[in-house]
Amino acid sequence: MNKSLKWLGILFGGILGIALIGLLGYFIYWQIQARRTIEVDVASLEIPTDQTSIDRGEILVEIVRCTECHGKDLSGIVWAGRQRPILTGLFGPSNLTPGENGLENYTDEDYVRAIRHGVGQDGKALIYMPSNFYVDLNESDLGDIIAYLKTLPPSDEAGPPNNWFGPLLWNFVLSNPQGLPAIKMIDHEAVREIPIGPEPGDTLAYGEYLALPCKSCHGDDFAGVPLLERLGVASPNITPYSLGDWTEEEFFIAMREGAVPDGTFIPQSLMPWTAIGQLTDEELHAIWVYLQSLPAVAPEDAIEFQNSEG
Repeated sequence: MNKSLKWLGILFGGILGIALIGLLGYFIYWQIQARRTIEVDVASLEIPTDQTSIDRGEILVEIVRCTECHGKDLSGIVWAGRQRPILTGLFGPSNLTPGENGLENYTDEDYVRAIRHGVGQDGKALIYMPSNFYVDLNESDLGDIIAYLKTLPPSDEAGPPNNWFGPLLWNFVLSNPQGLPAIKMIDHEAVREIPIGPEPGDTLAYGEYLALPCKSCHGDDFAGVPLLERLGVASPNITPYSLGDWTEEEFFIAMREGAVPDGTFIPQSLMPWTAIGQLTDEELHAIWVYLQSLPAVAPEDAIEFQNSEG
């Protein structure tokens, strides 16, 4: 009996030791990624200055969820580790305003490099910047976003130094099953040229383009991300299996009023419906047409639409 317990203890200790070595290796990997310098050749982009473009940029910043990480005024917030920085690490997304501790000295190319490639002005990887979701932004939308960022009231807010230990070992793994920074998921040379289309008139293709930001919460197949659900973040199935009984009018109401057909309300905590609702009827129609064209994913493979935080 004692011999069996001894070997069981050795086995458990061995497994624990391997796990700790793996975590240490992963931490070292992220430390290297956070410090490495890479060169990325970016395409030039003419940034608009008219008020219409700036106003649309403000809407797009909400839709692509810049404010979720960088704060409502985009001056940066402590996003992780506010309460227990020693245990969880400390991560504060940067100040995106043109202030002294923000993007005061950023050129148009610097903005493009950061947004599309996840690389900062100093050539270092922007570890948590989800550029893999932004690399497909077309010229018009990318230009409008940058135009808006350049007109923000300057803030000299400077967050605390990042302590990468916690976030790099738990938060990124949880939010990104591939465990890789965005710069590792982008073929920088292949995507150098900024997309021009699709044209609004091409409804299905345009809807697919407009729905790209939805993937960050609803998954690549729009069937929901179970891991996010387990963390208390709603990630419902928005394929026809879940939305098949909805009408287009009900979809418009959900996107503009936050009310779903059963009378419940979509919280604003993560689902930016107030921003999405400012899209034109043509744009919302394109998204609807695209979502309806998706394969229906059954409940055993996805989370059905429900009213919960998200």
